Amino acid sequence: MNTKAAVIGVVGHKNSGKTTVIEIIVQELINRGYLVATAKHVNQKAFSIDTKGKDTWKHAAAGANPVLSVSEIETAVLIKDGAQQLSVERMRSLAPEADIIMMEGFSWLVLKDEHVGKILCIRNKEEYKDFKRRIRGKVIAFCSIHPMGQPILSIGEDAQILVEQAVKYVRRKRKISKILSRLPGLNCGKCGHFACKEMAVAIYGNKAKLSDCFTLKQRSKLKTRVIVNGTEIPLQPFVSEIIRKSLLGMVSSLKGTSIRGNEEVCIQMLSPEKRSGGT
Repeated sequence: MNTKAAVIGVVGHKNSGKTTVIEIIVQELINRGYLVATAKHVNQKAFSIDTKGKDTWKHAAAGANPVLSVSEIETAVLIKDGAQQLSVERMRSLAPEADIIMMEGFSWLVLKDEHVGKILCIRNKEEYKDFKRRIRGKVIAFCSIHPMGQPILSIGEDAQILVEQAVKYVRRKRKISKILSRLPGLNCGKCGHFACKEMAVAIYGNKAKLSDCFTLKQRSKLKTRVIVNGTEIPLQPFVSEIIRKSLLGMVSSLKGTSIRGNEEVCIQMLSPEKRSGGT
């Protein structure tokens, strides 16, 4: 996956329309060519999709983790980690091919994460006020199965508006992720932004340019390149020179070498699989 999956969390109390919202948006996203994964929080204590005494249960009881259950029509991956061990990044790793991950529930995770788009399903104005007070980050929409008037969308009558707002969020996140993939990821702060993520958002909003990145500007001046499995690792000038001078110092002690001190250095590291031509 070249771009990190955009994550949308659909949060609300019981019988607020969360699953209906998931169904509507997933169907439309798939129709538009996106690969969509979903996650559902089961709010039932000690719930397990496995069955005690079955072979997969015995595998897990013996210590296997994860356990794969494979039938003619589906494959289930049973990971013996509970919800409290979950993070957004872990969710992405479990669905590596997805363009979008939609989460139903997980309010303790979704509401506080600024990098998750939020659709809040509410049953009354009190819930609306409560969510507004608790949320951090981008709200895609407030919606309800009951007509409540603006700014709360009707899940039935305003379904297309809800879909378009979700799609707009996904497009924005994917564009920002592509910009971020071109930045070095050092979070050095020399561009005036706290982190590369903030820089990517600024570039997306035409408030900054890639050329404002200090590390990218310095790359052409550096005399050291480090390439790991085909990917060049961004280096700051100070680190670049430490690596270069250290390596030149070691090589200069070898018999038959003549080092002047102004040579450029290129270090290429390959895993055994890459070296042998495997994938």
